[in-house]
Amino acid sequence: MINTEKVSELRPPKKPTDMGKHYRKVDVDYDNLLGVNDIYSTDGRYYGVLLMGSMTDTDDSSYSWLALTFFAIGAIMQVLGLFKAKSLQHLLDSFLFDPLFILGQVLLLIIAFIYHRKARIPRGKLVVFDRKTGNVNFPAFGGNPELVIPFEEVEMYRGSLGFSLGRGMPVTSLIPKKYPKHGKRDCQYIVAFADSYDGACQSWTLLTEFMDKNKPIPFGLLQSVQHHLNKGNSVTWRGDKIGPYMDKYPLDPVIKNNYKYVYHENRDATEEYPRDEVNYVIAPFSDDPVLLEKNIKRAYELNILLL
Repeated sequence: MINTEKVSELRPPKKPTDMGKHYRKVDVDYDNLLGVNDIYSTDGRYYGVLLMGSMTDTDDSSYSWLALTFFAIGAIMQVLGLFKAKSLQHLLDSFLFDPLFILGQVLLLIIAFIYHRKARIPRGKLVVFDRKTGNVNFPAFGGNPELVIPFEEVEMYRGSLGFSLGRGMPVTSLIPKKYPKHGKRDCQYIVAFADSYDGACQSWTLLTEFMDKNKPIPFGLLQSVQHHLNKGNSVTWRGDKIGPYMDKYPLDPVIKNNYKYVYHENRDATEEYPRDEVNYVIAPFSDDPVLLEKNIKRAYELNILLL
């Protein structure tokens, strides 16, 4: 299981964070949160945000197959040339057996082998937020080792990348305020997070509430928790295979043993909800028993169980 118990040895950034005029910092915004829902990103302890830059194994695999395809085309042309050649000398004089053509085929095989090896390198797929410890786990990326950092030391920016004639691709970046002590450079972690700036603010607010272990799990995340309870798998992605991206990682025992039902989809009440079997849908990691009791009451007042 992912361990974020121990924070990395940290250093300040090598230069002040400046995302440029095309980026805006994503802020916590409690307005218009009604209806914001996240179905697959959390299992009750871990919240995973897809790290786009770590998916280069897909590109590497594509490059490998592309190189092999060109090699195969050349090889097929050479085989067909054997049947059409009038003589051995005529065959050897053709461009298909020119030394440069043969060299090109060898280079294609080398390229295919290199990218195949790169595609097999294990990569973390998610930036993982740990509700119990309050830490964020960034996988090894951009020449930096793995980074475990408190949630308070992470910011999010929304902007555009690759500008051309005033246009660019919208991206969301997670920016640590500190970096691994032995990290080579400061990194921008490009993540898949919401479709707009307002959506990013709403999702970031939901995540901020989730990371506060002294509050009940936000209502908008309960369907996701139930989804992973039903599957028995954790939201964390190990990324040690080319595909599928989500590895079947066991659900954290803390969640598995404390939760059974958290989200009830039967809104028409055609089935009786097993209230007696429902454990407290709250912050189970709070160390304060008084606060824990208040959260239990608050959870029921918010109708978290959807009875």
